[in-house]
Amino acid sequence: MSLESPFRRWLNAIRPVPSTRTYTKAELAQKQKQKTLLRGTFGLIVLAGGGWYAYNYISSAPQRAKTVLDQGMLQMGPGKYQDAIPFFDRAISISAGYPEAYLYRGIAEHNLGQNDSALIDLDKAADLNPNLVRAYDERGRIYEEKGDTAKAIDEFSKSIKIQPSTDAYYARALAYEKLGDHQKALPDFDNAILEMREAPYAYRARALTKDALGDADGAKEDRETAHTIDGR
Repeated sequence: MSLESPFRRWLNAIRPVPSTRTYTKAELAQKQKQKTLLRGTFGLIVLAGGGWYAYNYISSAPQRAKTVLDQGMLQMGPGKYQDAIPFFDRAISISAGYPEAYLYRGIAEHNLGQNDSALIDLDKAADLNPNLVRAYDERGRIYEEKGDTAKAIDEFSKSIKIQPSTDAYYARALAYEKLGDHQKALPDFDNAILEMREAPYAYRARALTKDALGDADGAKEDRETAHTIDGR
């Protein structure tokens, strides 16, 4: 005598017992309606579940993109910028409207000397978030390297208008000096030094501007301050 497996016994136990009854046409039609209703209900449940999953997946895109961006930021350093770019690429593929991903990819490209592609990414970052001051700062540096000092000044000015910063003031002051516009360079050096009181190079740069403006005493004072800081 052969032994049934536990699965076979369970299957036999739940299998409906064939009915010998003959159904009327009305009863058969009703049974068909019930089957159709069950199939439709099951389909709606599957559709609702799929929609819920899709909604949660799409709504989580910014957070998933940020997680990948953070991984890329860990690679941002000399000799590793090329390794960071694939992470920023992936963050953009997850969330195409993520301005920081374009920003940092642009910064990485700039550090790799890929200035044209960097400008494209920085333009996109600024378009997505017009208040992203670092995009303007980075574009200003690239235009300086390209020799377009007027454009560089325009970028630093945009940055300062949104959120004044020491770096932007100092960079714009140096750009004004390149154009020989000492009158505009001086107040920018002043603003930069308010936050760079221990930076001797800032005083030396301002001393040159004061010399150009005929302020010999002010220039001498700045050089002495720079020398004192160096001594410390």
